[in-house]
Amino acid sequence: SKMSSLATQSANGNLSTFAGVFGLTPLSAGEEQELENLLRTYAHEGQDFRKDLKDLSSLTSEVKAINNQAALLHGERIKKAHDILIEYRDGAFTSWLMNTYGNRQTPYNLMQYFELYRDLPTPLRQQVEAMPKQAVYTLASRAGPFDQKKQIIENYQGENKAQLLGIIRETFPLNEHDKRRANPGDQLIENLQKISESLDRPNLRLTAGQKRKFLRILDELLHQAEEF
Repeated sequence: SKMSSLATQSANGNLSTFAGVFGLTPLSAGEEQELENLLRTYAHEGQDFRKDLKDLSSLTSEVKAINNQAALLHGERIKKAHDILIEYRDGAFTSWLMNTYGNRQTPYNLMQYFELYRDLPTPLRQQVEAMPKQAVYTLASRAGPFDQKKQIIENYQGENKAQLLGIIRETFPLNEHDKRRANPGDQLIENLQKISESLDRPNLRLTAGQKRKFLRILDELLHQAEEF
């Protein structure tokens, strides 16, 4: 398997053939520049960081490849679980997500990303791997023609997350129902509800220090709410 092959290479001290295990996508010019700026900022006076920049660039590309492979493996299995549980009463899939992941949004994102990736032609899969993941998750979740989603991926030229999200939102604007859901007040209430639900988890254990901190935050929230 890919993972056992990678483990063997690691044990032998040879990760230079990493590309043979995971498909690697070179960093964009912008990402390379960010790494160079990082090393330049933190380098000691007169320190030559050119070799380190090359090594760090390779490591960063490998980490991105690992993350992408993990996202696809998660998404594929979440999709299979969905196909099983869709035959059961409403709430079965959501309950499984909560039991397995502790939330709903993250696994939904992974499943939708897998479905988008699966349906793309092979040349565009490399392109989508190079795009900011959060923006790709947003693209996958938006309702709209698949061809338009493909076009956004085809036209990608290294835009950062904010720029790409702007393109996605312009191409696939939220409907009125979704806009209401995106209201900051509604989002705040939804987040608080998730916290409340998480407190019911049987495996949750807080230390005395954590409880004190939690109660202090609750007290601060109550004072802030009174000022709304």
